[in-house]
Amino acid sequence: MSPGTGANGQRPRRLGLPLWAGLAALGIVVLAVAASTLVPRLVPQEQFCTTIGYSSALQVTLTGESSDVAHVQVRDGEEWQPPPNPGQDTTVPAIPASRDGDTWTFTLFYPDGPVALRALDNSGEVLAQTEKAVDWVRVGGTEECGGPTEGSVTWTL
Repeated sequence: MSPGTGANGQRPRRLGLPLWAGLAALGIVVLAVAASTLVPRLVPQEQFCTTIGYSSALQVTLTGESSDVAHVQVRDGEEWQPPPNPGQDTTVPAIPASRDGDTWTFTLFYPDGPVALRALDNSGEVLAQTEKAVDWVRVGGTEECGGPTEGSVTWTL
């Protein structure tokens, strides 16, 4: 009996796949691994933004002759806010505002573009009116989803 032959003198038959079948299986495995690592990087993932309904703060500082100014208002669409008299009946909710000396701070929702401002005396007469560009700075949220911003302007009367 020669080496590599069986009891009947014949070579044992090996069970095997043709070379092309083995290479095809290996190729499928390589493609599956590549797809599972590359596809998530190539396909944009859906972004969920949880920062909705955020508010932004606008600080308006008056300089110059501001002693007669009793109220500062900001334009919100077609309305001037807040109303000079807090008890004034209005159909539009008032924009929150606070005052510290010659500086007013307004809480705005989704501000964009220049802001229109006006200064009123105690009787509600308009003393001055202007539009100011505001450099809004995001102070929360993300670049993709946005978030609260802060901006400030100085208004010389």
